[in-house]
Amino acid sequence: MVTGRTVIDCSFGPMCHHLLAVKDFIQKITILKLNDASLKELKKWKNKEPDAFDWVHATEFMQEIKGKSDELEDEEEKLREKIDKTLKWDPSKCDPADVLSLSKADIVINYGILEMISEDHDEYRRNLRKMSNVIKPGGYFLSYACTNASYLSVGEDKYHVVPCDESFYRKVIREEGFEIKHFQKFGRRMCTDVVDHEGVFFFIAHKVKEL
Repeated sequence: MVTGRTVIDCSFGPMCHHLLAVKDFIQKITILKLNDASLKELKKWKNKEPDAFDWVHATEFMQEIKGKSDELEDEEEKLREKIDKTLKWDPSKCDPADVLSLSKADIVINYGILEMISEDHDEYRRNLRKMSNVIKPGGYFLSYACTNASYLSVGEDKYHVVPCDESFYRKVIREEGFEIKHFQKFGRRMCTDVVDHEGVFFFIAHKVKEL
C-alpha cells in the first residue's frame, strides 16, 4: 500500500520503535524531534550508549508478529543503519523544508505531534501543510494519534492536545491535497488519567496535488 525509499519521521518524545515497520523497504530515515531531551535520548540509542532507553520490548512485539522472534538484535541494528539524520525542529518558528534544508521524502510520518503542537484546528491545518511541504508529489503521509483527546500527561506535566475526530481528519486531509487510502480506528481499551482520548486511529494518505 505504501512504497518509497526515504522517510521523514516526526514522533512524540524519543520514540523510534514504530520505524521498525518500515525499515525493510526504506533506504534512508530522517528523524525530527521537537526538544533537546528527545534528540539526546534518540542519539544515545542510535549510538548504543549503555544508559540509552531500551526499546527491546517493542522490537520483541514486532518480531513476534513477523514470526521472527530470534532476530531482535539484527532488527535494531538494521534500523540504526537506516537512520541518516536526527534534527531538531521548532514548528512554531519554521517550515522544515526551508530551515532544515530537507530534501522531499517519499513518506512522512506523524506520530501524535500535530495534535500536540496545534492550539486549534486552524493551526493543525497550518502545521499539516508544513509537513506536506516535505512530501514528494505522489508520496504518502502516515498518521497515528488519539481521537478527541484534550491532554496528555507525562509525569507531573500535562500537555495540551487539540481534540480531533474522524470527520475533521477526513476533511482537512482532503482539502490539503491528499487522498485517504486507509483509515483504521481502535476503541479505548483502558481507563487512565494519562490521556482522555476516545480511542486511537491510523491512516495512510496519498499526496495527489501540491497546494
